[in-house]
Amino acid sequence: MAELLPKIRRRRSAQFADVAWDDDPTLRPLFDRYLQTAAAMGFGCKIHADQQSPAEAIEMALRHRVVSIDHLEHATDGMARTLAGSGIIATLLPCALFQKGCAAPARALIDSGVAVALGTNFNPHHTPTLNMQSVVTMACWRLGMSIEEALTAATYNSAHVLGCADRVGSIEPGKSADLILLNTGDYRELSGNLGTNLVHLTMKRGRFIYKEGLVAPQTPEALMQ
Repeated sequence: MAELLPKIRRRRSAQFADVAWDDDPTLRPLFDRYLQTAAAMGFGCKIHADQQSPAEAIEMALRHRVVSIDHLEHATDGMARTLAGSGIIATLLPCALFQKGCAAPARALIDSGVAVALGTNFNPHHTPTLNMQSVVTMACWRLGMSIEEALTAATYNSAHVLGCADRVGSIEPGKSADLILLNTGDYRELSGNLGTNLVHLTMKRGRFIYKEGLVAPQTPEALMQ
């Protein structure tokens, strides 16, 4: 740690330092030292709390004033409420439900005033999805979030988690025009759509980089070209 973190910081290879929480009590002093050292070097700190007993992970997150605490599938409503007023963002990963079978207490977090962000938790072994549309839908179906809450969590709040909300995450003058146009007549339809890619156009920094195309040629002659 004494050598690796300074090298990473000097090379600007990473912006955040993350602790993958483990319930082994012998690791707690190491986690504390790692977060203290990383914060002193200017890294934003995060805690990856997907273990079955996240209470101490939440306590450590509060003690170190981390940027975000992720997962929380095993947290209780009471644990969620302890984050109220801390400024820590809870990054929830609703597609992890397929593997874990339990859900983070999104309603308790939001009702307590805790900002919630959303992510895919992409992992080829446990959560093999990169589709944020599915994440938004699952947040509505299984976490009890409204579509407005889910969309805010997937855009503006997620930009804050990544430290780039001054540039992206919302449609405002001076921010990068990173936009998608969807094949839907009403944004509320996103709460009930699962497994279909609705993206028609994708814009990055004001330029279209993707346009929906035909699945197959329209005429038999085109197949021969």
